[in-house]
Amino acid sequence: MDETRVMTLQQFGDFGDFSLSVLVTSPPWYENCYLVVHKPTNTLAIVDPGGDGDRILEAVAATGAKPEVIWLTHGHPDHLGAAHQIETTLGISTRAHADETQVISTSSDLNRTFTGQPQKGPGSLQTFTGEPTESLGGAPVRVIHTPGHTPGGICLDFGGFVLTGDTLFRNGVGRTDLPGGSEQQLWASINRLLGLLDDDAMLFSGHGPEWAVREARRWWRMVG
Repeated sequence: MDETRVMTLQQFGDFGDFSLSVLVTSPPWYENCYLVVHKPTNTLAIVDPGGDGDRILEAVAATGAKPEVIWLTHGHPDHLGAAHQIETTLGISTRAHADETQVISTSSDLNRTFTGQPQKGPGSLQTFTGEPTESLGGAPVRVIHTPGHTPGGICLDFGGFVLTGDTLFRNGVGRTDLPGGSEQQLWASINRLLGLLDDDAMLFSGHGPEWAVREARRWWRMVG
């Protein structure tokens, strides 16, 4: 294993029973792929494996945890590019919101538009509806449906931190000009999301740095 490559994994530390780290994928996307470990059971979730499958697999192995699931906050190509490779290698499935099925199925076409290259989508996709409680190592993970960037976009609430995908960035929001996007829905989703969360919770997005819910609320009052 190339230790210099694994060192690109940034560890954010512990949030209760969970630990969180991120691996930023290569250009042009610089997408945040998150690894979440449930410490009591030493099980691991991979969230939004957007590319660099070999690097992600090395980082997963370095944690020493048992991979349990891949979650997608949404189905754009920069968030699922390595899902097929990781599924095949680790023998796990990818889970996403049912309203995201169309976006996932056309992800290869969208990737070709941006990069000129086709892309394999998840080979073992499982979907859920509504806002179920998912689990990692038996611990609850709240799904918050946040349509707008895409129809089936979700945020994953682990209690002390929330993975917001491309719904909400630090001082920014997701684009709504791609198929299935809706500015009206996105604004409503962000209003609802920020109303559901504790001030001290940390928000980790699909691109860029993290910030606290209280900071996000302050910014959103000025621009929302």
